[in-house]
Amino acid sequence: MGIFKDITHRYCQKILAAYQLQADEKTYKGKEAQLLIQRNEFAKCLIKKIKEIEVEDDDYTAYFEKILKEIESISKEVVIAVKEYNKKNSTAFTTDLHETFFTSSLNNFINALNDLVQNTPSPITDIKDASLFSNNRNVPWVNQFSFILYEYILEKEFDIATNKVERDIFDIKKRLILKYIQNVGNLYRRFENEDDTEYQEVMKALLTSMSSEEKGIQRRKSEKNNTSYMSYFSQTLYKTSEIIIGKNQLGQKIEFLTREFNERTAKKGLEIK
Repeated sequence: MGIFKDITHRYCQKILAAYQLQADEKTYKGKEAQLLIQRNEFAKCLIKKIKEIEVEDDDYTAYFEKILKEIESISKEVVIAVKEYNKKNSTAFTTDLHETFFTSSLNNFINALNDLVQNTPSPITDIKDASLFSNNRNVPWVNQFSFILYEYILEKEFDIATNKVERDIFDIKKRLILKYIQNVGNLYRRFENEDDTEYQEVMKALLTSMSSEEKGIQRRKSEKNNTSYMSYFSQTLYKTSEIIIGKNQLGQKIEFLTREFNERTAKKGLEIK
């Protein structure tokens, strides 16, 4: 199973959990509570069907199209089920969170994931064993490097899909990530030996360059906010732009990767300052 099938199922499960949490926070009574149970079963059934869809001939475009069609199909079934329920019980309920949150979030995330896969270099899409794509020093550096940065992208895409926050400079940072993943992949194919001194020196330069570019993006965003009349409010309320330090900051991810590369290559005496 390719890593992106695993990622798809993992995040679809997260969206289902987020949907169920929102549903639990609302107060449903009587007949509406009965309908909620029915809608929840449709949601669980959809996630199960998505898990059963296979990637054939490494064609992820077709894979994601099948998923989107399945989402659309189940959504239509829910609409029909709600209409029948209303007719039977003389009620006027809607598809509620199943449509406004669950289906919407799934569609947004799957489309974002499809776009990500289309822009992913082959060394990553070719990985079949998910255990080889992890934050682990036993896997090739290109895999660990990509995993850390993809987790950042995926968490941001999940947040955007489920919370409907603005993308702002995230797309710029995503392009930066994909560019450097491509560069690191090319470097790995060129040397195929992580102990090579030249490989380590070039990798050091790439990490330093990536850090510099990320800081430049963030600095330009900060300067733009500072010249705005509403800069205080935008920086206070803003989430995706990453003005406020948090655990998913790209700059922190790059710092972690720099430390990790230093430790992986410590025996060679190479250290990134």
